[in-house]
Amino acid sequence: MKALFLRREWICALFLALSISVLPATDSDPLMREEGVLYFEGNLPDKITLTFHASTTLYTWHDYQTALAAFYPGDQAELLGMCHEGFLVKGTYNNSTVTGWIHPEDLPSGVDPALFAEAKKNQDHRDAVAAAIANKTVIQGMTPDEVKQALGNPNETSSHTDATGSIITWTYVTYREDPQYTYTINAFGRPVQQTYYVKVPIGQRTIDFVNDMVTGISERNVDPNAPGVVTNTN
Repeated sequence: MKALFLRREWICALFLALSISVLPATDSDPLMREEGVLYFEGNLPDKITLTFHASTTLYTWHDYQTALAAFYPGDQAELLGMCHEGFLVKGTYNNSTVTGWIHPEDLPSGVDPALFAEAKKNQDHRDAVAAAIANKTVIQGMTPDEVKQALGNPNETSSHTDATGSIITWTYVTYREDPQYTYTINAFGRPVQQTYYVKVPIGQRTIDFVNDMVTGISERNVDPNAPGVVTNTN
């Protein structure tokens, strides 16, 4: 009884420390993922395999109202995810694959709690990257492909080597478009106003990559009185 109490105690402490409030991962079918559940696929390099030491009931949902299957000592299952209410697992029952929920206290011993913290950290980063792309900005740890999704192709690229290794730098120029006006004479001899736009550089953002990950981001203003570039006329 004392061991069971301690087991429940560390599980509750783990849930509190993780403060799980993640969104569904974007690289799997969102209809199959529930908000508030931390999924391990895509967040951990390897699958987590469980071996049950006692008879354990599997439920269809983490309200634990409907029993789905049972695992017995020696049965194995894959740990798919977790939330405050319990753990999502996948195993075999009566020669069929079943997926459902087990109570926190039914999680077999031997699973390193550090894996849960690692998965949470990785999911937080994925969520932050998704938000950065949506907001057209860049954060550290993004890959070149993710930066292109956020900002498009760079205006310039360069590379150099220092004590830390090879560094690749992408440069993005920020512009504003100032309207300019002119008049021409149409076929009826009347003056007609035409508008064209001058693209004026106003800022520059440089992004450094080491080992295909963003390690540095810097921005500076550009002289707004610099000559502009005509972008279109009408």
